[in-house]
Amino acid sequence: MKSNRLILFPPFFAILVFVSTAITFAQQFNDRSLSQQGQAPKVKEESYFSKPVHLIDLPTASILRGGDLRTSLRLYDQGGALSYLSVGISNRMMFGVSFGGLHVIGGENVKWNDRPNVHIAYRVVEENLVMPALSLGYDGQGYGVFWRRDNYNVPDSVKRTLDPKKTMLDRYSVKSRGFYLVVSKGYASLWKIGLHAGMSYSLEHSDGDTDPTIFMGTDMLITRDLGLVAEYDFATNDDRIRGANNGKGFLNVGFKWAITTRIYLEFDIKDLLAKKDNRPDVRRILRFVYYGSVK
Repeated sequence: MKSNRLILFPPFFAILVFVSTAITFAQQFNDRSLSQQGQAPKVKEESYFSKPVHLIDLPTASILRGGDLRTSLRLYDQGGALSYLSVGISNRMMFGVSFGGLHVIGGENVKWNDRPNVHIAYRVVEENLVMPALSLGYDGQGYGVFWRRDNYNVPDSVKRTLDPKKTMLDRYSVKSRGFYLVVSKGYASLWKIGLHAGMSYSLEHSDGDTDPTIFMGTDMLITRDLGLVAEYDFATNDDRIRGANNGKGFLNVGFKWAITTRIYLEFDIKDLLAKKDNRPDVRRILRFVYYGSVK
């Protein structure tokens, strides 16, 4: 199944190749101004709307600059809510925590996730006219319903795939990214476009699948306050239970609106390649994002 997925050329991958080829000769943009030889580059004022730190589930090589902060609230199925808080420690490193649960919105019996999770990212290479930005990081936060060891909220379609002798689960319905490496490159032609690709290794192994996975994504500014995002995960680390959507991987798309220069609203649709009878727990997401500064 893994080899079939790698051979598969999903529509999203075709779009990425087309877009990247079309804008090869377009004017590039990044968050650093050119400087004279021997001088450090000068950091411009960040625009996290045009250079997002995250797409939907996937990270980019962009990070929060020193003193900047990002908070977000992610609302999803079954009254789920997930909050994020991230802070730029320096111009190359950011750190954050996240926590959430089910039935937080309109529910009487809140089921909190088992623990808070941390995420950290370090920007190894800055983007320039030739090289893309490159970041290393870790993110322990998965998405969707947390499938507990007592099989609480585990869908029947998943339970049927479990080994009767080993029915314990301890993972999110969408695995956490874990350790990852991601590269990002920005272009400006008719629209500002960012291309992203990376590899990750999740530490959620309760299903017996310890493979790494690769992912890619893109973000596009339609106007100064409207944007689109799309991402594709080959999901080679989710074959044992989910079957990685029968070898199709996971395709997510989203729409974002800058209400102000610091407050954004996002609406995302996940897993467009899944069969109707095999939809995951998370289908539609509403997310509020705020960028500020602690300086």
